[in-house]
Amino acid sequence: MAIFHYRASDVGGNVIQGTLEAREERLVVLHLQQGGLIPLRISKGEEGVKSAASWLSFRRRRVPLGEVVLFTEELAVLLKAGLPLDRALQALKEVTTRPAMKEILDQILRDLHGGKTLAEALSRHRIFSSLYVSLIQAGEAGGFLEESCARLGDYLSSVGEFRSYLFTALIYPAILAGVGALSLILMLLYVVPRFESFFKEMGQNLFWSTRLLMGLSHAMLSYWWLGILLAAGAGFIVVRLIKSPKGQMTIDRFKMEAPFVGDLSRRVAAAFFAKTLGTLLHNGVPLVSSLRVVIATVNNRYMSQSLSGVLENVEKGQHLSGLLKKVGLFPELFLQMIGIGEETGELAGMLLSAADSLEKDAKAAVRRLMALLEPVLILVTALMVAFIIVSLLLPILNLYEIQF
Repeated sequence: MAIFHYRASDVGGNVIQGTLEAREERLVVLHLQQGGLIPLRISKGEEGVKSAASWLSFRRRRVPLGEVVLFTEELAVLLKAGLPLDRALQALKEVTTRPAMKEILDQILRDLHGGKTLAEALSRHRIFSSLYVSLIQAGEAGGFLEESCARLGDYLSSVGEFRSYLFTALIYPAILAGVGALSLILMLLYVVPRFESFFKEMGQNLFWSTRLLMGLSHAMLSYWWLGILLAAGAGFIVVRLIKSPKGQMTIDRFKMEAPFVGDLSRRVAAAFFAKTLGTLLHNGVPLVSSLRVVIATVNNRYMSQSLSGVLENVEKGQHLSGLLKKVGLFPELFLQMIGIGEETGELAGMLLSAADSLEKDAKAAVRRLMALLEPVLILVTALMVAFIIVSLLLPILNLYEIQF
């Protein structure tokens, strides 16, 4: 079987691109004509695959997570209503307003008509993660595809809401820190220099704080280009560090072990781990296969590396709770709940309950952190502004006392 990349036109004049597996080009033409399409160009081999992959990659970037969640939930509703899979996908293709999603659904339909399963068709598009594909595959194998889609929609919605909550909680402190830093820079660049000529006319010794302030202002005005170069160099180093595997490993390890935020990072990572593993097990995916998917989808490389040994020992028949305890990255209560789930045979349900509990704890920890961080930022900014104002006023007050 060879892979062909094709460009075809429908009766409405819309150009459609995609890939298709076939023994020869003639069968591709026949398949397109049976689908009501007019073949425009058909290419065979790696060039066609690369062209299709690059084109689909460009389209995928324009499909947000919310669109995938909506697609999953609507597919579950249509399947529960008794609609066949191909008709349900066709209906979703007709109602979607996003061209990228429409094109992906068209490709999925053609793969289904070509004999592929839904999981195989979805796996060719990066917007569907390995977790997504595994759940769909389990639903197809067990005959409960609509239930898998419904659970998958709930999972994606809850994970998306949790991530959105964490991101939203950081917006206000970030804005506060940015505004405070900008205010200090503007004062050093524009306010402090206006007092310098006045202080020279006074002809008296300045306080150490005023001299320090003048020095900082002079440095920023005279060597601003050096500051830009240093910032650009630091940014370049950070980007290289983030892109390198060793750098990512170092950053991810710091997230887990840093004071204050380390505990929060571990709770968030444990919540995602429990939610993902529990959802997979609840949908009938075996434990070893579920762990393999979870490890592949973990965003923290340090945790993923730590869990690789867990997977090997689970395959040998060892208990999951004991292995996770040796990793040392999960809360004690979470480990106890997993142990109870293994003893009672309700590991999936216990994992989902633990995920809900961890999400609540993480949200409470974020609220406590923000409640502490916001006044600290305000206080630090106010103290620095007060230092500048007092340093500028002290020579004036001293001059007034001398004259008096």
